[in-house]
Amino acid sequence: MLTILISVLAVLVSVGSLAVAYTSSRRSHMPVLQFMWDSGQGGTGEPKWWLVNVGTGPATNIVVAQTEKTGLKRGLNGEVWFNPVLVPSIPVGGKLALTWLGGTMGLDCGLGASYADVERYLYTTKCGDDVSMFFVGLHLPRWPLLKLHGNKAVKTWWGVEDLSGPQWSAVRPDHVKRRWWLARRFGISRRLGGWADPVLLYRPQ
Repeated sequence: MLTILISVLAVLVSVGSLAVAYTSSRRSHMPVLQFMWDSGQGGTGEPKWWLVNVGTGPATNIVVAQTEKTGLKRGLNGEVWFNPVLVPSIPVGGKLALTWLGGTMGLDCGLGASYADVERYLYTTKCGDDVSMFFVGLHLPRWPLLKLHGNKAVKTWWGVEDLSGPQWSAVRPDHVKRRWWLARRFGISRRLGGWADPVLLYRPQ
C-alpha cells in the first residue's frame, strides 16, 4: 500500500512540475498590449493614441478595432465591433502610433486589440474610459486576415488615413460562433489557426 501511495505521489509531482514548466515557458514570451494616450505636450508632437507592448514577447497578427461601448469583460457581451485594422508586429517594449484614430482624447467609443504570440496563442486587450483590461484568448470577432470572396474585411494600417468615411466590417455577437467545447475564459478562440482565421465562420453585418 505504501509503495502505491509513493508511486501516485511521484506521478502527481511530475505532472505538477510539467504544468509549472509549461506555464513559465508561456509567460516568458507572452505579449501584453496596452492602449496609451499621448497628449503631445512637452514637444512630443501631435496628440495621438499608441499601442504599447508591455509584455515579455512580441505581439503578432494584431487587429485593432472599435466599438460603441465596451464592458471590459470576456466575450463580446453585446458589443458591436467595427473598423478592424491590421497593424505590424510590435516587439517587447515597442509601440505603434494609431494615427487613423485621430488626436482626440475623448474618442466616443471603446478600443480593442487582438493579437498572437510566437506560438500563435491569442490574447485580447480592451480599453474604455481610459481603462485597459487584458484577457487570454480571443474576445473580439474573428475577422479573416486575408481576402474573403475577393474583398478584405480588415484594412491595413498604411491604407487608413482617418475615420471620416463609413464604418467597415461591423460584427455583432450573433454573427460570431464559438466551439462548444472551448472554455468561456478563452472567448471565441484559443489559438490562431488556418490561413484566414477562419474564412468560413465570418459573416459580415
